[in-house]
Amino acid sequence: MTTYFLADVETTGVGPNDRVVEVAWALVDQDFNVVEKGGSLIDPGCPIPAGASAVHHITNRDVAGKPCIEQYFEDILENRFGCADFIFTAYNAPFDYRFLSRFLAEGTPQLDVLRLARRLYPKSDNHKLATMIYYLGIEVDKDGFHSAFGDVEAMLAILGKMSEDFGYTLWDLFELANTPMQVTTMTFGKHKGVPLKDLPRSYVVWLLGLSNLDDDLRAALEA
Repeated sequence: MTTYFLADVETTGVGPNDRVVEVAWALVDQDFNVVEKGGSLIDPGCPIPAGASAVHHITNRDVAGKPCIEQYFEDILENRFGCADFIFTAYNAPFDYRFLSRFLAEGTPQLDVLRLARRLYPKSDNHKLATMIYYLGIEVDKDGFHSAFGDVEAMLAILGKMSEDFGYTLWDLFELANTPMQVTTMTFGKHKGVPLKDLPRSYVVWLLGLSNLDDDLRAALEA
C-alpha cells in the first residue's frame, strides 16, 4: 500500500542558505486517512530575520532550546524516513524537498500539490495555498495559515477536494502531477494570462534565471 508523506517547512527565508524553523508532517494512506503525524519547532542555528517572522510568526525566542533539524530527524525520529517507501507530498514540493531531502530515501518520488492546483483550477486568481482554500470553499482553521502544521492540514484538504471534484484517487493525482503539461500563457505575476509568445524578452530572460521556475513553464519558454 502506498503511503504519502505530507510535509511543510517554515524557514528563515527562501535562499539556498536559509534554514528550517518549523517542520510538520503527516503519513496518509491511499484513502486520505492520516495514519500518523508529527512535527516540531526547529532551532535554525542562526537569527530569524524579522521579515520571515512576519510571515510565519516564529521568533528567536520560540525556537530557543528546540532541536536542530538533524536532531529532530536523526535522533528524535531515529532516521525512520531514511529508508521508508512513500511519496513525498508538499505544496511547492521542490522547495520543501530541498530542505528535507537528506533525511529521505534517495530517489523518493514527489507529488507537488501546487502543480496540481495550477493544472486543475486554472481560473483561480492565483494558486497560493491560502487562496486555494478560499477558492475551493474549504473550511479550515484560518489562524493556521503559514504555520507548518496548518499548511499540512490545508494541503490534505485541498487534495481531498481535488478527489471530490474530479474523481481522482491519490495515486491518480500523483500520476497527473508528474505528467508534462503544455503551457501557452503566463500563469502568475504581472503578465498572468498573457500568451508566452507575447511576453517581453527581458521578462522571459528573468524568468529563466529563477531556480524554482516550474519545469513545464521553463520548457515552454525555452521552446
